[in-house]
Amino acid sequence: SVISTRYPTVGPEAYAHKLRKVHPSPKPPQLMRSIIEFFTKEGELVFDYFMGVGGTLLGASLCGRRAIGIDLSQEFVDVYHAAATELNLPIQSTLVGDSIEILRDGHSVADLLGSDKFSLIAIDPPYGDMMNRVKTGEATKHGRDASPTPFTNLAEDLGNLDIDDFFRLFTQSVQDALPFLKDKGH
Repeated sequence: SVISTRYPTVGPEAYAHKLRKVHPSPKPPQLMRSIIEFFTKEGELVFDYFMGVGGTLLGASLCGRRAIGIDLSQEFVDVYHAAATELNLPIQSTLVGDSIEILRDGHSVADLLGSDKFSLIAIDPPYGDMMNRVKTGEATKHGRDASPTPFTNLAEDLGNLDIDDFFRLFTQSVQDALPFLKDKGH
């Protein structure tokens, strides 16, 4: 399926983009709401362990779902909290830390879940080392800053790993997340 979209970055339909734009690629809450509505029912639980500035968590709040998010960056989690507050949306549960390690250990996620399980795991992982490269597309064509825009400068950030290490750890993260997904979840 293809969804043709255009989400504004100013005004009320921007969903606090002015705050969330500190992230190099914030997910539009409206898009995430549509995906979450398609795959879950009201009140169900969504998981985004690469939450960034919380587009998935905001999307879950917009459609009456619960969510848990993890991000390596305290700054990004704080921006999510500020955006949810500005939008007068419920603050979903968040963890700050290395999602790879948190999932590998499993106790923090299990403690948050209790006897519940996720109906949907919706992740938009870092892109290997792609964000660490000088831009070559539109920025260059239009004379804008083409500097790299890494998600963080942290060594454990998947976005700072070479592609082989990225794929190995990303694959492991999916395997470690699956036990928390309910039967017939997505």
